[in-house]
Amino acid sequence: MPISASFIRRVCYPLALWRRSELATLAYQREFERTQWLSKDELHALQWSRLQSLLNYAYQECPFYRQRFDEVGFSPKEIRSLDDFRALPILEKSDLQQHWESMLARNWPRADRIRNQTGGSTGTPITFYLCRDRKCSRAAATLRHNRWAGWELGDRAAVIWGAPRDRPGSDWRSRLRDSLLGEPRWLDAACLTEETMESFRRTLASYRPKVIQAYARAAVVFAQWLEATGRTVPSPHSLITSAEVLEDNDRALLERVFGCEVFNRYGCREVSVLASECEAHQGLHVMAEGLYLELEGVSRPGQLGSVLVTDLLNPAMPLIRYRIGDMASWAEGSCPCGRNLPRLERVAGRTTDFLVGADGRLVSGVFLATYVVAHRPNLGQVRILQDRVGHVVYQLVPGIDYDPLQDGEYLRQATREHLGACATCEIVEVGDLPRAASGKFIFSRSTVAPTLSLAPMTGKMNATKILQ
Repeated sequence: MPISASFIRRVCYPLALWRRSELATLAYQREFERTQWLSKDELHALQWSRLQSLLNYAYQECPFYRQRFDEVGFSPKEIRSLDDFRALPILEKSDLQQHWESMLARNWPRADRIRNQTGGSTGTPITFYLCRDRKCSRAAATLRHNRWAGWELGDRAAVIWGAPRDRPGSDWRSRLRDSLLGEPRWLDAACLTEETMESFRRTLASYRPKVIQAYARAAVVFAQWLEATGRTVPSPHSLITSAEVLEDNDRALLERVFGCEVFNRYGCREVSVLASECEAHQGLHVMAEGLYLELEGVSRPGQLGSVLVTDLLNPAMPLIRYRIGDMASWAEGSCPCGRNLPRLERVAGRTTDFLVGADGRLVSGVFLATYVVAHRPNLGQVRILQDRVGHVVYQLVPGIDYDPLQDGEYLRQATREHLGACATCEIVEVGDLPRAASGKFIFSRSTVAPTLSLAPMTGKMNATKILQ
């Protein structure tokens, strides 16, 4: 018999937090439920207080920031306004790669440094650290944003996801823990074939989740397949999309096929959830209690600028004015929901294309970034291009220890493993990989897209080149 959502919320979840020494999550939950209704002035005062504390702490405890502040003549004790703060240099991904050790707080206990890593979907995998308290506040923020979409702790949920490090364990202990905590049912979107999407359909039909969370592109491809083949799934209460840009026509498709509201979300592994839609669907509310967000060069709502984020709650390894690699614009006016958390009108330039394998399989760029590129740091910065089925071009700015023979063979073997035994590749060394016009570094780009057929399933999807 399934464990009730109420029992999970009231008993199982708190016990699990206690066992992991993460009861601070509950305190942060209560705080964020309250602070989302603060006035604009109160939110600004909260951010300003946390920002001042962070800057003073980073200067005292992090060699990287002490040197950087001194170089520009910045004194945290003398900061009087956000204009003073904006005088600080922007933190780039290359800074994290080269100087991460000196960014760690010297006085922070090693035992309380939790290592994490980005998947490399921007072409540059990043290693970073957070403390346990920050892990708790991130979890609490996610739970609050889930509630906006009607997803309460313990509700049945399914995730259509492709990041390997997020995949739940398969041993009996992991399955028992997931059952006791009501963890979502995992639907692996790393490689999409007609068989995998049929398995998604069967799982959703039998499990009947209240909420589905998904990579935006994976959800769209699945919805296109459902519509093209005349298949259906039980309508959930809501569908949460993230990881990639959600276009208006994609939202319309998802709402039509799944028969529910779609809640868009914006986040990254370095700081977790940055912004989410509320029930009003008029922009994405920023997680302002834990993050200070800037849009570089933006002077008015609707204008696109590069996203800079300062994590206000991670003293173990502060990230100050960190350029994520995305472009976004501010929304104008107030939200009808009554929350005064600042809103993004839209996020641009974060679409990760699926690559089409030699046998028609679809493989996400996030999957290849995590399973191939991130496991071989000496490859340097990498972009994958595709203009025909089963063939890819790896453009790379070689790392320090790059070996053309060994690393080239590694890429060829990885290509055959993940894109099919007959898949081929080219390796092109370049001096630079420029960003797209949107300002985003595109890790993978394919001009080959699936053509969904009404014919009986064959285990693969046909593909056709899109003329651009």
